[in-house]
Parts: sequence; structure tokens; C-alpha cells
Amino acid sequence: MKQSRAAIRYAKAVFSLANDSNISSNVYKDMLFYIDFSKSDSSFSAMLVNSVIGLKAKQDIILSLNTQICDLSKDLIRLLITNKRLSIFVDVANSYKSLYEQSNNMTKAIVITSLPITEDIKQSALNKINSISNKTVAIHNIIDKNILGGFILRYEGKEYNASLSNKLQKIKKELT
Repeated sequence: MKQSRAAIRYAKAVFSLANDSNISSNVYKDMLFYIDFSKSDSSFSAMLVNSVIGLKAKQDIILSLNTQICDLSKDLIRLLITNKRLSIFVDVANSYKSLYEQSNNMTKAIVITSLPITEDIKQSALNKINSISNKTVAIHNIIDKNILGGFILRYEGKEYNASLSNKLQKIKKELT
């Protein structure tokens, strides 16, 4: 997802302040909360850009959603409101998330399966990834009934396809 330059600049400023105050993980949790909330409730993003709703009401709504929000995150929201940039709040949160994860050597691996993965399989995948990388990895499972069985692992631009449908495709190519 491509964020605006303004969103990146706000995120960098907040990230710098959070690091200086040793609260970057708290701000990260706040940003994750709002990112997840905007994904689960499309009316949140619509409210941010709605010109009919007053700025004070928007601020009250945003702050009431997360009662555990830290002061720096509150200050960011107030600054975006003051500068009439509240519409880019979710982009700022995404940019902050990227900066934090990059700074803390974190990454995400996607495992696509036909059924939800068990904790044992998840741990096996993490062990395999940790043997080739020194990054902290979070596994995200996507369910896709089209792969029939097996799995597809996507990690840092690479893909390992051990799905049954892929194996069937290879056999089909060999036979024709």
C-alpha cells in the first residue's frame, strides 16, 4: 500500500518522538488498533473524511474507541485535526507500523492452506523460517479452498509452493 508523503512524514516524526520517549511499542499498539478497526469497520474511514461531522466530534469518537491510547497517539490525532489532515490518519498509522516493524527487524510470512493451520504447523513454519532468517516473523494464515491440500508459503518476496494443486499442475505438464 502506497502512503502519501505527508502520512510518511507524520509517521516518521511520531516514530522519532516515540523512540526518544521509549514508548514506540505503545504507539505501535495504538496504530495497530486503528488499522485493524478501519479494516473491520468501513464507516470509520468514511467518518474521517466526512465534512459534516465536526472536528471535536471526530476527535471524541476516535479517542473513545481505544481507552488504552497513549498520550503521544492522542497528540498525533489532535495535530492531524489541527492541520486538517485527519483524512490521512489510517495512512499515518500504516506508515508508523512499517517504520516500527522495520526498526525492530519484524516481518510477516503468509501461509495459504485449504484449512486453518494448527499451532504445530505454525510452529514448524516459524522454526523453518527462523533457521534461514534472524527476523522476528509473524505467521498470517489465509484459507484458499482452491489449493486442495498442502500449503503455499510467502516470505520476503519468495514463494514456496507445496500445494496439491501445484503438484497436479506439474504432473499435467509432464504428461502433455
